Amino acid sequence: MKYSLLATDLDGTLLNDQKEIDVETIEAIHEYRRRGGKVVICSGRSPLSTKWIANTIGLKGEPIIAYNGAIMLDENGAVQEQAVFQHEPLLHFWELCEAEGIYAHFYEGDTLLVPMVTKWNENWIENNIPPLEKTGGSLTDCESFRKNCKVMVIDHFYQYMKEKQPKITKIAVFDDGDRLADFSKRIVEQVEDMEISSSLNFLNLEISPSGVTKASALLKLTEQQGIPITQTAAIGDNYNDALMLSMAGLGIAMGNAPEKVKLVADKVTGNNNQAGVAEAIHRYLLD
Repeated sequence: MKYSLLATDLDGTLLNDQKEIDVETIEAIHEYRRRGGKVVICSGRSPLSTKWIANTIGLKGEPIIAYNGAIMLDENGAVQEQAVFQHEPLLHFWELCEAEGIYAHFYEGDTLLVPMVTKWNENWIENNIPPLEKTGGSLTDCESFRKNCKVMVIDHFYQYMKEKQPKITKIAVFDDGDRLADFSKRIVEQVEDMEISSSLNFLNLEISPSGVTKASALLKLTEQQGIPITQTAAIGDNYNDALMLSMAGLGIAMGNAPEKVKLVADKVTGNNNQAGVAEAIHRYLLD
């Protein structure tokens, strides 16, 4: 087998627009695994979210990369490695958000820390643990996972951050306007130790601790597994996948990916509503 490990993104890649996974894709994944391949979820989603999806499609027992590489789970679903933001940069970042009137929320494990209730966080638990009914998800199991997720609304956010010093692994930034591209430049200019990307064509920003990316986490995981990076394939659809696609032995962009992401990939497959992952596995990995 030329490529013995496949790293796959979730939203816009494995998941279709209804937040379900097509049966063709699940079958293709298991055919690849039957032939000796490993499938690793590599997502900006939380540890519980990635585990829920992995369990539902029969990937229990595989390692997982969550929060864009900030958290790595071992084969038993336990946290193997975790990268967190330094305290001072977090405070500087929050000061910048307040000065600019930009909304951000912060991830501490499977808890979402928010300064107020907004449309960007009010359904977070349901979005974080989607029902996956058509995929084969159990309602009971879904509720069990959801009970372990939490949204904390914090009134005096700066004071809380300063005093409690939470272990934040990811930040998400949202805005109704078109200010985020400029805001990302100001973060780079004014705040240290932050890695900025986007999974929604810059309708949002996803921020990780410095040096933390899906690519760096995948490289670390393949070294642990004893698999050369040249023998790995990666598939994704957005800017936070681009470095991973360019680094892998075979980088595959989804058909719904932006053109800039397609340009760094080796191959382009169908979109996420056309079982593009299944198409890619059959065309490029089952040799």
